[in-house]
Amino acid sequence: MMPMSFRPHTRGQAGFSLIELMIAVVVVGILAAVAYPSYTEYVARGHRSQLRAQMEQAQQWLERYYSARYFYGDTATATANANFDDQAFATSPPSSGGDARYTLAVVVANGGQTYTITASRAGTMASDHCGNPTITNAGLKGVETGSFGTQHTDAAAAVAACWR
Repeated sequence: MMPMSFRPHTRGQAGFSLIELMIAVVVVGILAAVAYPSYTEYVARGHRSQLRAQMEQAQQWLERYYSARYFYGDTATATANANFDDQAFATSPPSSGGDARYTLAVVVANGGQTYTITASRAGTMASDHCGNPTITNAGLKGVETGSFGTQHTDAAAAVAACWR
């Protein structure tokens, strides 16, 4: 048997050309441009979901307050409830959960028989297109007038898009 001679295999230089690298960067850029807005909206929906849970906690607290006193305010004629601001749900996330994205406030009306809770946007949610959500003692969901973005034609459209 004849011995085989081993010759080193000669190839051109290995690696990427500048054009290939630029194409890869452009593709990654396009993907990022498409994915980032979707990601930020996904995160915002999560924050709004947490807010809805906290607004429900606030409603439950106010109902317990009412059942003990027969009015929602500090007194039967008050338009506020000073104890509301001291509760853990008064900011979203709660004060122990990081920077506030919403601050909840309650306005009591009709001799202490009705209320409206409003969540004012703050921090990372300050420019959220859904505006400042509201909810009443009757469970009527809304958005503070003039607080929602141009993506929505009116408050009803903002409620339909954002209160799901």
